[in-house]
Amino acid sequence: MNATFPAQAVAVVATLLWFVTAIGADDGVEFFEKKIRPVLVEHCYKCHSAESTLLEGELRLDQRAGWQLGGESGEAAVVPGKPEASPLIRAVRHDA
Repeated sequence: MNATFPAQAVAVVATLLWFVTAIGADDGVEFFEKKIRPVLVEHCYKCHSAESTLLEGELRLDQRAGWQLGGESGEAAVVPGKPEASPLIRAVRHDA
């Protein structure tokens, strides 16, 4: 695994949280599609998307409903504006 991945992932997830607060803004969607989705595709979709053969933790990150509903825990993976309450951020930081 790339040694810079955890730092990249924290930055991406923090940006994802920003995006969640800006949903509906046209530039927010463009930013997500250009900056966030490619990183999720590269680092997360293998285990957390419709393409995965075994959906890890029952968490899908390839659609909004997936991170809103969360996985096995039933807890939203991303809590807009509250990174400390977001399991995805805690997991990336290894706080979980």
